[in-house]
Amino acid sequence: MKHFTIIRQALKAIIANKGRSFLTILGIVIGIGSVIALMSLGSGVQSSISDQIGQLGTTTLIVSPGSGFGPQSGNDNDASANKSAGIGGGHSGTDFSSGSTLTLTDLNNLQDKKKNPDVISVIGNITGSGISGELRFSATGTTANMFEVNKLKIDQGKLFTQSDVEAKNKVIVLGTELSTNLFDKKNPLDQSVTIGADTYQVIGVLAKTEGNNFSNPNLTAYLPYSTAFDSLQTEKFNTISVRASDDTHIDKAKDEITVTLLADHNIQDEKLADFSVSTSADLLTTVGNITGILTSLLSGIAAISLLVGGIGIMNIMLVSVTERTREIGLRKAVGAKISDILIQFLVEAIFLTLTGGIIGIGLGYLLARVAGQFISITPITTSGSIWLAVGISTLVGLIFGIYPAAKAAKLSPIDALRYE
Repeated sequence: MKHFTIIRQALKAIIANKGRSFLTILGIVIGIGSVIALMSLGSGVQSSISDQIGQLGTTTLIVSPGSGFGPQSGNDNDASANKSAGIGGGHSGTDFSSGSTLTLTDLNNLQDKKKNPDVISVIGNITGSGISGELRFSATGTTANMFEVNKLKIDQGKLFTQSDVEAKNKVIVLGTELSTNLFDKKNPLDQSVTIGADTYQVIGVLAKTEGNNFSNPNLTAYLPYSTAFDSLQTEKFNTISVRASDDTHIDKAKDEITVTLLADHNIQDEKLADFSVSTSADLLTTVGNITGILTSLLSGIAAISLLVGGIGIMNIMLVSVTERTREIGLRKAVGAKISDILIQFLVEAIFLTLTGGIIGIGLGYLLARVAGQFISITPITTSGSIWLAVGISTLVGLIFGIYPAAKAAKLSPIDALRYE
């Protein structure tokens, strides 16, 4: 009953100064809101990337030049949506494979079943850009089996074949959105596009498929890698994608690929390899580490406002102790113990920060949702982050409320009653 009375008195003191109480918790609201928003967006980004990596398949291995993930080829998706001269940067036929160490010999040797019995398919990719009128677009030179392996279907015309690759035929297959961007409602078949100094004939248009941040077939043009080598004036692949026979053989396939490429590149020590072989699990681990570090860093920066808010609460509580000195003296004179005064002021501080934390959780959730709309990410607010916010709020109130509460509890009743 006594504790209930103390809590009621603490709440009355807070309600009696609504404006000051609101300003006191504002720093906590902003701090908790920022932490919740950043953690939610970080979890959403990580989940989105994980889903996209998962679309590669658990049996997929990516061979990249360099000791890390290497210079990854990318799609100029934003550029392909703009029809202004010069959009997309670079010149017609820009080559993104400079510095690569992956050659046609590597591709052929990886396709050797004797050397790599656990490998069922190998796809080489070289990415550049093409041009049609004022529109630049992403163009990928690749192997003929890429369409079947990635389950890309034809909507109009036909796909290029291994014969086209071997004959170096200047033919090209367009993604459905790219076809619309280039030729609007005209029939795209037998139309021409330019890559480098060469003109390619459109022989097919792909059916619409789901893209991701790693690639978007709907906005990409595909041509035989043999002609891409000539048009882009290179003999190197950006990446080589390999499929293992099944999940249980993924590690064996990785070892076989490594041994084959080390022999191709005349490298004895694996630590000196000028390529890297990554599985989907490797990519997920790396992405998780990166997003985790970034989320923690940003949350740490946001947590500074919690410190500022905590200091604000301590200052306000000290002011409150000064203003209520006579009240404290009167209560102690009629029998209130030191612990009663201590508990009351701690309850006030904890209630303020806890209220700020709860409001901050709601604010952070809304901020994450709004930000997610702009960056096309679905934020994920976990129960763990909510409980963390509640715990931090309570802890801030406890830490920054101790000194004012202790100061109030130690006041001499006689001196307090004499205070003007």
